Amino acid sequence: MSTQPRTLIRTLSYSALALLATLSLTACIQSQSLTAVDSQDPQLVEQALKRVNHSFKTSFMMGDWYYQGAQVVKGGINAYIQIPAKLDMELEYQQNYLRQSVCPSAAQQEFWQGMGPLSLSVHIYTFNKKFSVHAECTNPLA
Repeated sequence: MSTQPRTLIRTLSYSALALLATLSLTACIQSQSLTAVDSQDPQLVEQALKRVNHSFKTSFMMGDWYYQGAQVVKGGINAYIQIPAKLDMELEYQQNYLRQSVCPSAAQQEFWQGMGPLSLSVHIYTFNKKFSVHAECTNPLA
């Protein structure tokens, strides 16, 4: 047997092992993210999602920013707001703006109590949620 077929077989073997390792790692990560959500009380998660939706819908009824709903992701809630154009600020300033102006304030004690251990992140985007700018809101009760 020449060295060329052996090299090809060895290369294919390494490629197959790398693929299996990647698939295993991906499954492990997905399992952990689902476990974080599944370990929460489903009723608490549902109530928190309703609370976030209600709070943001009322905040963005007027103007050019449109609240597009929230999703439960990795043990937290992501709230999505579509904006007409990107903000003309550096990323760090956009994140600070979201924390200070868009996140529910510390004075909203009932809101934060209803969130329990769930985190809240606010995402703004122009056309595609995948390219959002986001900031995690600070829960004053945590």
